[in-house]
Amino acid sequence: MIRTLIFGAIAGYVGKKLYDEGKLTEFKDDLVARYNQARFDLDNRRASDTTLTSPNLATPTASTAGTAPLTP
Repeated sequence: MIRTLIFGAIAGYVGKKLYDEGKLTEFKDDLVARYNQARFDLDNRRASDTTLTSPNLATPTASTAGTAPLTP
């Protein structure tokens, strides 16, 4: 557990240094670009799926056979 705390402190310190130096902006810009591209692709896929398939308007059929009550 102490190793985890020490590693977390080191990672936080290094991360803050990289952030202050501006070296993480390229990483952030890359993530934002990938997210926007994935969202655009997903929207296109959903749009094409809804135009290809029609909604199912059928209602489920109920069973007409009743069950007899159980007697003890």
